Amino acid sequence: MSSLAPTDIQGLLRFLRRWYGAPKLANLRLKESPQAPKELVEWHEISAQWGGVITPHNYAIALPELAVEDSKIPFWVENQGTWVWAFDPNNQDHSVYEREPSDEPKPWKRTGERLSEFLIHATVLEAILGAPATKVAQGVPTDWLWHQEGSHEFPFPAWNWPARDSRIFFGENWLALTHPSDAPEAGHDITLAAIAPEDLAWTDDTLGIKWRSYSGVQDYTTDEPLPW
Repeated sequence: MSSLAPTDIQGLLRFLRRWYGAPKLANLRLKESPQAPKELVEWHEISAQWGGVITPHNYAIALPELAVEDSKIPFWVENQGTWVWAFDPNNQDHSVYEREPSDEPKPWKRTGERLSEFLIHATVLEAILGAPATKVAQGVPTDWLWHQEGSHEFPFPAWNWPARDSRIFFGENWLALTHPSDAPEAGHDITLAAIAPEDLAWTDDTLGIKWRSYSGVQDYTTDEPLPW
């Protein structure tokens, strides 16, 4: 499996070293929380080694702040609080659930991932959202990514955030977030991400697709549409 598609904790460490470089700190150990499974504590220790840069968009709830909410424990939150993920403390695999917070929140919905899988999946997605180089296109033919040389789908279930049926693909030097466009017949919206712009140069001659290019970590506070 490519280092851009980690499936376990050692693979995640290889991915982080490749994408972000060597950690700033090493061998950090955090105080365990009675509410925190060992895989979540381990992820927080890894995140701290990179100084928190591996979550540029959404964020993990601090271990001491974990608390039961409607029989689940929220641990991961969309940056504006519009989506939240929680694990089941009574399940040995700590199945992950999700919902949109509101004054009258709906029941938790199962994501189909275990906590250990979710943390890897979420970390890769964060790498896409905060990548130094990105290209964005809308209304791309649904099977376009499947036909690109060296393209593979990330081996975890689709997400409902940032949009229904959101999936991650990867190539030798790039990642991609894809989901159906607002109008289903319009195809898919795609965000390609890489460490350097030249890693996305293979799209330059793509006929019929209009790409918007971004360089540097983006601050999505303007009126320009979000690239996902």
